[in-house]
Amino acid sequence: MTEFPYDTSCDPALPICGVVLTAISTGRRVKLIATIDTGADGTIIPVRYLQEIGARRAFETGLRSQWGERRTVFLYLVDMQIDELALPGVYVVGDELGEEAVLGRNVLNQLRLLLDGPAALTRLLNEYQHKHIGRQ
Repeated sequence: MTEFPYDTSCDPALPICGVVLTAISTGRRVKLIATIDTGADGTIIPVRYLQEIGARRAFETGLRSQWGERRTVFLYLVDMQIDELALPGVYVVGDELGEEAVLGRNVLNQLRLLLDGPAALTRLLNEYQHKHIGRQ
């Protein structure tokens, strides 16, 4: 089991975890701390990190915020790693405005996570079964 402490600088404390993104086209990598958001459909990464590793745009789509506003965004196809778990071919939204990485349900639904609020820990359980997400 892998544990990530919550970000206690936020009130209430925020579940987070470390991720490594690798651009499929270049093999370059970047390490990030991502907010765990079980309400987000998809994973959102600041576009500057995607550009830094040379990730390529896969396609354009629309994104609707929790307030109902809609904007055009680009999806990028990257390989993701969380601790020892490899998640190949994950589509992520390139966020041109924000600076926060957010893990959404397209990734979270592939993991066994325990959000232990009283202990302020995110626990990634070892019973993970390897599945391909994103790339078919």
